Amino acid sequence: MRRRQLRTEVGHPTPTNDNYLETKGRPKRNPIVLWGSIILNVLFLLHVIYRRYSSKNNQNLRTQPRKTTRLSHLNDESVVPIPRDSKDNILSLEERLRYLEMKFATRVSFGTKDPFVGSSDNPKACGRQSDLKEFGCTENHPYNGYSFKDCPGFFDHHVCLDILPPPNSSSKKKKAPPCLVYDFGVRDMPTFGLTMAQTFGCEIHAFDPSPVSVKWWNSETHAARAAILNDPEVSKLYHFHTYGSGGIDGTINLVDYDWGQVSLLRYPPYVVDCNQTDISKPCKVNPTNQQKAYPLEVKTLNTIRKELGHQDRIIDYLKIDVEGSEFAFLEQMLDTNGGCPAFIRQIGIEWHHFSVDSRYGEGSSGQVNAIVALLKSCGFELFWQWSKLGWKSGERIFHDLEMKDVRYNLASFIRKK
Repeated sequence: MRRRQLRTEVGHPTPTNDNYLETKGRPKRNPIVLWGSIILNVLFLLHVIYRRYSSKNNQNLRTQPRKTTRLSHLNDESVVPIPRDSKDNILSLEERLRYLEMKFATRVSFGTKDPFVGSSDNPKACGRQSDLKEFGCTENHPYNGYSFKDCPGFFDHHVCLDILPPPNSSSKKKKAPPCLVYDFGVRDMPTFGLTMAQTFGCEIHAFDPSPVSVKWWNSETHAARAAILNDPEVSKLYHFHTYGSGGIDGTINLVDYDWGQVSLLRYPPYVVDCNQTDISKPCKVNPTNQQKAYPLEVKTLNTIRKELGHQDRIIDYLKIDVEGSEFAFLEQMLDTNGGCPAFIRQIGIEWHHFSVDSRYGEGSSGQVNAIVALLKSCGFELFWQWSKLGWKSGERIFHDLEMKDVRYNLASFIRKK
């Protein structure tokens, strides 16, 4: 009180504002300001707690599906698996959304920058490419049964020699083969893998569950089988597996296809024939040749690598020629490796049964674009293809199925990153 009197005596006005009332010698704040400060501090504390909980929860979401009461059924993966990275961690919600966005946009060509991405090649990505004829289609390899001047149909897939060991490099002096090749789809013509083993000393793992392939492997008189058996070095390098490539691990029904092979593609038991000239008569319903079904074992790429002990090895060349199963196999490979199989250096594919987008025409296929766009984002470049257009099938059965635009093509990719 004495201090206040002195301030008044020397000419200082006595504060009369209610915001400056004294209590025990200290100014008293406005209650509104006080409560506002308390509320802000509580909100800040809640924000910190939420951020910590959210960060921990997001980490859990990467290792296990989200568990909720109302939508727990969405965690079911019996039909549609949840995308994961190469370490089997579930992708974050942001990553999954972007991944889905890329797949959907390229599949339907909605807002994409290049509706022809599946056929946009870059030959400069490979300095020297080869179909391997120069190595395997020679007088030194008469096993193919054809004149060494042509070898038709035996050397369809191109490889880039830039990142392969020098030709005729022997693996005798090395503790391990200098390259690893997975050859899916062999039939009884193992020319690709056999030439890679003979020429570059690569370790070959060939896969084909077709009855014609199993019969070939079990035969000791077939020329190509004898070529493996009679060469001690090649016989150590070449390994054949009687299961195929698939989008799942298990047994599926594959049906008769062409050339003694099997496929996922199923024909209907009946087709409608309206070719008669008398339009007053109804169309005929004709039976088709019934396909024989074979319950055969298939495996995914991740499972195969794990079982063969190759998780830490690079696949130098992945060849896929599997009569239509390539889509399920490649899609599963991408979905379980974060959309980027960085453990592969080259991929050779034969595309089966695709069609073109009628809005853009030749060279634009949604089925192919969706896969190639993801490979491209992972650093793969299309360095060779049979043609931008592919080739159309002349099979009558496809016309009867209303599949009037059925195409095939060959493509080779390289990843140098």
